Amino acid sequence: MMVNQKRTLWLALLGLAVGATMLHYRIHPPSEGTTYLIGNIFAMTDLFLVSLLFLSHRTAVWGVLLNGFIALIGIILMADFSISATLAGTIEVMPSESLFGWLMLTTLPDIAIAFADFLVGMALYRVITQPK
Repeated sequence: MMVNQKRTLWLALLGLAVGATMLHYRIHPPSEGTTYLIGNIFAMTDLFLVSLLFLSHRTAVWGVLLNGFIALIGIILMADFSISATLAGTIEVMPSESLFGWLMLTTLPDIAIAFADFLVGMALYRVITQPK
Protein backbone atom coordinates (compact mmCIF):
# COMPACT_ATOMS: atom_id res chain seq x y z
CA MET A 1 0.00 0.00 0.00
CA MET A 2 2.77 2.44 0.97
CA VAL A 3 4.61 1.79 -2.31
CA ASN A 4 1.52 2.86 -4.27
CA GLN A 5 1.27 6.09 -2.25
CA LYS A 6 4.96 6.77 -2.75
CA ARG A 7 4.71 6.18 -6.49
CA THR A 8 1.56 8.31 -6.83
CA LEU A 9 3.03 11.22 -4.86
CA TRP A 10 6.32 11.00 -6.77
CA LEU A 11 4.46 11.09 -10.08
CA ALA A 12 2.38 14.05 -8.85
CA LEU A 13 5.58 15.87 -7.87
CA LEU A 14 7.10 15.05 -11.24
CA GLY A 15 3.98 16.24 -13.07
CA LEU A 16 3.95 19.54 -11.20
CA ALA A 17 7.65 20.02 -11.95
CA VAL A 18 7.18 19.23 -15.66
CA GLY A 19 4.29 21.69 -15.88
CA ALA A 20 6.17 24.38 -13.97
CA THR A 21 9.27 23.95 -16.13
CA MET A 22 7.29 24.15 -19.36
CA LEU A 23 5.30 27.19 -18.20
CA HIS A 24 8.44 28.93 -17.00
CA TYR A 25 10.28 28.22 -20.24
CA ARG A 26 7.34 29.53 -22.31
CA ILE A 27 6.80 32.68 -20.24
CA HIS A 28 10.50 33.41 -19.62
CA PRO A 29 12.61 32.17 -22.54
CA PRO A 30 16.24 31.86 -21.37
CA SER A 31 17.39 33.67 -24.51
CA GLU A 32 15.89 36.90 -23.12
CA GLY A 33 18.49 37.40 -20.41
CA THR A 34 20.18 36.21 -17.26
CA THR A 35 17.19 36.88 -15.01
CA TYR A 36 15.05 34.51 -17.06
CA LEU A 37 17.85 31.96 -17.24
CA ILE A 38 18.13 31.78 -13.45
CA GLY A 39 14.40 31.12 -13.08
CA ASN A 40 14.58 28.34 -15.64
CA ILE A 41 17.55 26.81 -13.81
CA PHE A 42 15.47 26.66 -10.62
CA ALA A 43 12.58 25.03 -12.48
CA MET A 44 14.85 22.46 -14.13
CA THR A 45 16.60 21.76 -10.82
CA ASP A 46 13.18 21.02 -9.35
CA LEU A 47 12.34 18.76 -12.26
CA PHE A 48 15.54 16.75 -12.38
CA LEU A 49 17.44 16.96 -9.10
CA VAL A 50 14.54 17.12 -6.64
CA SER A 51 12.76 14.26 -8.41
CA LEU A 52 15.91 12.13 -8.25
CA LEU A 53 16.55 12.94 -4.59
CA PHE A 54 13.09 11.67 -3.67
CA LEU A 55 13.81 8.26 -5.20
CA SER A 56 16.01 7.21 -2.29
CA HIS A 57 15.23 7.02 1.40
CA ARG A 58 18.74 8.30 2.18
CA THR A 59 18.48 11.43 0.02
CA ALA A 60 14.79 12.25 0.59
CA VAL A 61 15.66 14.80 3.28
CA TRP A 62 17.73 16.73 0.72
CA GLY A 63 14.85 16.46 -1.74
CA VAL A 64 12.34 17.94 0.68
CA LEU A 65 14.74 20.73 1.69
CA LEU A 66 15.59 21.67 -1.88
CA ASN A 67 11.95 21.38 -2.95
CA GLY A 68 10.89 23.67 -0.11
CA PHE A 69 13.65 26.17 -0.88
CA ILE A 70 12.75 26.34 -4.57
CA ALA A 71 9.03 26.68 -3.79
CA LEU A 72 9.66 29.43 -1.22
CA ILE A 73 11.96 31.39 -3.53
CA GLY A 74 9.45 31.03 -6.37
CA ILE A 75 6.53 32.15 -4.21
CA ILE A 76 8.42 35.19 -2.92
CA LEU A 77 9.64 36.25 -6.37
CA MET A 78 6.24 35.75 -8.02
CA ALA A 79 4.45 37.67 -5.26
CA ASP A 80 7.02 40.47 -5.57
CA PHE A 81 6.48 40.56 -9.33
CA SER A 82 2.70 40.85 -8.92
CA ILE A 83 2.96 43.59 -6.31
CA SER A 84 5.48 45.53 -8.42
CA ALA A 85 3.36 45.17 -11.55
CA THR A 86 0.25 46.34 -9.69
CA LEU A 87 2.02 49.37 -8.26
CA ALA A 88 3.51 50.20 -11.66
CA GLY A 89 0.08 49.94 -13.28
CA THR A 90 1.12 47.30 -15.80
CA ILE A 91 -1.66 44.89 -14.83
CA GLU A 92 -4.73 45.71 -16.93
CA VAL A 93 -7.24 45.34 -14.07
CA MET A 94 -6.72 46.94 -10.68
CA PRO A 95 -7.91 45.26 -7.48
CA SER A 96 -10.35 48.13 -6.84
CA GLU A 97 -12.06 47.46 -10.21
CA SER A 98 -12.36 43.67 -10.00
CA LEU A 99 -10.59 41.71 -7.30
CA PHE A 100 -11.11 38.38 -9.08
CA GLY A 101 -10.03 39.82 -12.44
CA TRP A 102 -6.92 41.27 -10.86
CA LEU A 103 -6.07 38.00 -9.07
CA MET A 104 -6.35 36.13 -12.36
CA LEU A 105 -3.84 38.49 -13.95
CA THR A 106 -1.34 38.22 -11.11
CA THR A 107 0.93 35.29 -10.42
CA LEU A 108 -1.46 33.91 -7.78
CA PRO A 109 -2.31 30.84 -9.93
CA ASP A 110 1.41 30.14 -10.34
CA ILE A 111 1.97 30.64 -6.61
CA ALA A 112 -0.79 28.10 -5.94
CA ILE A 113 1.01 25.58 -8.15
CA ALA A 114 4.30 26.18 -6.31
CA PHE A 115 2.53 25.76 -2.97
CA ALA A 116 0.92 22.51 -4.16
CA ASP A 117 4.35 21.29 -5.28
CA PHE A 118 5.68 22.05 -1.79
CA LEU A 119 2.81 20.19 -0.11
CA VAL A 120 3.18 17.14 -2.35
CA GLY A 121 6.89 17.09 -1.56
CA MET A 122 6.14 17.20 2.16
CA ALA A 123 3.61 14.36 1.85
CA LEU A 124 6.06 12.29 -0.18
CA TYR A 125 8.77 12.84 2.41
CA ARG A 126 6.43 11.70 5.19
CA VAL A 127 5.54 8.54 3.26
CA ILE A 128 9.20 7.79 2.48
CA THR A 129 10.38 8.28 6.08
CA GLN A 130 7.43 6.55 7.75
CA PRO A 131 8.52 3.44 9.69
CA LYS A 132 7.55 0.19 8.02
